[in-house]
Amino acid sequence: MAATAFVLLAALVQAQYFQGGETEPGLPSGCVGSYPNITMCREKNWYLGDTVDICKPLIPYPLPGQQVYIKDPVSFCINLPNPDSIFLKNNYYSKGLRPTVVQAEGFVQAFCSGPYLPPGAKPFPVGAIRSAHVIKNFTIPGQNYYQVHGTMDCDALNINCTQSFPGAYDDGGQYDDGPFISCGKEPYSGVDGSASGNLGFKHYVEMAGNGLFCMRVCEPGTLVEGGACDVTHDTEGCEKFMRVQFTPGFDYVDLAAPTVVSTFSVSLPPLPSPSAAVQPFLHSSLSCLLSESLKSSTNMIDPIKSI
Repeated sequence: MAATAFVLLAALVQAQYFQGGETEPGLPSGCVGSYPNITMCREKNWYLGDTVDICKPLIPYPLPGQQVYIKDPVSFCINLPNPDSIFLKNNYYSKGLRPTVVQAEGFVQAFCSGPYLPPGAKPFPVGAIRSAHVIKNFTIPGQNYYQVHGTMDCDALNINCTQSFPGAYDDGGQYDDGPFISCGKEPYSGVDGSASGNLGFKHYVEMAGNGLFCMRVCEPGTLVEGGACDVTHDTEGCEKFMRVQFTPGFDYVDLAAPTVVSTFSVSLPPLPSPSAAVQPFLHSSLSCLLSESLKSSTNMIDPIKSI
């Protein structure tokens, strides 16, 4: 059994690089990803030190097409399985299969709502995001973050969101910008730090699966254990790590004034048939009207000030 697992891991590592093989844009020849050697990661306790990444991008990073940001519930980008990835095409799409978030770790593409698309990003398919809730938490100096969570139509996104077993929220599927030497699987992804994105922000951590998603973008220095973008909670899921509940609607709240909720009216087409996504919330396409409303904090995310 152990030998089989080793062979599978070795095959996955080798799948990233074939001398003279297909090449993902922006990577050295023969590279289709920059996924770390997981066998080596285990042996070195998840720290690769001075190990050289032979598939390190040839262009500046965060890579185009892998940059996320959060402005409000109708203007944000998250990373999802890349439908144009050579690796995912060869191993899933060409075989009539859809990858899960876990299976696509290391092969991501930024999808966005709203008018601003970071370099290389793609718009969400119409109706793919069924609800979204954004919070701004600048209540702890040095731990500032924006957070979005919501529901998605996995069929529209061509993702397999089936749970391995009941309660397996996302099978440990997580995307983040943890560095290669720390065995990060998307080490050259990151936050769009422009004025149109999240100026001055650097890190992100994202979980998705079972028709649900959540993501934080955080200040520099917060990717560590205990930080706002702590990457060590990958098996816990959104509800436990980010302390969220999945409810209908599109809204925004600043935890500096947690009782003031900005609600957005969004129209979405109905889901054509039952899918892995949660049921639609009777909204329709991408035109939005902003309205301010006052709600009791008992009707929103718990306005905690701890991270």
